[in-house]
Amino acid sequence: MYKNILFGIDTEMKNQKVLEQINHLVGEGSEVTLLNVVADKDLQASVRMGVHLDEIQEKRQEAMKHVLDYFHEQNIQYKIEFAKGNPKTELVHRANSGDFDIVVLSNRKAEDTDKMVLGSVSHKVAKRAKIPVLIVK
Repeated sequence: MYKNILFGIDTEMKNQKVLEQINHLVGEGSEVTLLNVVADKDLQASVRMGVHLDEIQEKRQEAMKHVLDYFHEQNIQYKIEFAKGNPKTELVHRANSGDFDIVVLSNRKAEDTDKMVLGSVSHKVAKRAKIPVLIVK
């Protein structure tokens, strides 16, 4: 059982298996931090369209509703955090902050194609994080 779990979540996350794995990792007093990184290019495009960061975060939280519903059903304690920047860099930075025991990622590339073993975000986090990384495909 892990106390503090960092879950790097993409709003397009459709991998139910990753939620089941998180459920196996939590115990009494565990907390999952859902970290969604707004990439600079997405932020710039949104600003050009007149959309503010608050609105982006609100829409992304709505897109995570199925995850939040699952966590409620399973009584998993969680909090949501948003960061701006490069998803790879931000996830590695947070993983190495000392606040977490494990990082959990869904490997979207593995879901989409047989050509790539790991997506670039999963690969960089697995390579550079100083704590265990669980990548669920």
